[in-house]
Amino acid sequence: MYLDEYGASDIRRERFFRTIVALFLIAIALGLIYYVFFRTWAEERQASLFLSELQEARFEQAYEYWGCSLTEPCRFYSYEKFLADWGPDSELGAVESFKIVRSYDQKTGVIIQIAVNGKPQPNLWVEKDSKHVGFFPY
Repeated sequence: MYLDEYGASDIRRERFFRTIVALFLIAIALGLIYYVFFRTWAEERQASLFLSELQEARFEQAYEYWGCSLTEPCRFYSYEKFLADWGPDSELGAVESFKIVRSYDQKTGVIIQIAVNGKPQPNLWVEKDSKHVGFFPY
């Protein structure tokens, strides 16, 4: 009677401590999984959408992924130059298939290695803030 409850608070405290430690370890594991697999997901998706527009031959919409438009073309990258690089008459040809090979997280953007029609292409750069696509400058 008097000692029936002796040690019960220690057991509750130990269970509580184990639960806290387990939740902490799960949170760390989820954070690591996110960091390794999903930190560049949004930028990879943007590059994939850009390449999908090229695949569907919607060049005006693809040009907009560069932060440009026909009404307000980019200062140093006109629509004609864009078509020379990405259009059906370019060295690349019509985009029949594409693949995101790998991505590298940088401070302000993501470097994305792509393959188009089975051939490696110059790396793309996707800004983290604006999600504009461009060529990797180096």
